[in-house]
Amino acid sequence: MLFRSAADVEFGWPLLRQAVELDIGQSMAVRDRDVIAVEAIEGTDAMIDRAGQLCRARGWTLLKTAEAAHDRRADVPTIGVATIERVAAAGCRCIALGSGKVILVDRPAVIAAADRLGVAILGR
Repeated sequence: MLFRSAADVEFGWPLLRQAVELDIGQSMAVRDRDVIAVEAIEGTDAMIDRAGQLCRARGWTLLKTAEAAHDRRADVPTIGVATIERVAAAGCRCIALGSGKVILVDRPAVIAAADRLGVAILGR
């Protein structure tokens, strides 16, 4: 499973970087080198729900980052326990985060929830 997720991260990360640079959104859902969903104005939570509806097979990967010059006063790129619970319910099994660009709110609780629900977290 993690091997597939790593391949999806390698495939999707350059696409996400382009979407972020174009100020489209901060997240993307990928499975088997197919882009399932791209975040836009609806936000990450709605994109996660949509990806879960579009991809009924479990094992898709969530990619999330922000551009270096992102104005964090308006939109802080974060994940928390609720994010882990949402992605697990939607069938996501791996989250790849932009290191130093996405905040883990209550990191120990996030990691514990990810371990409990079988969601891998990778820094990129």
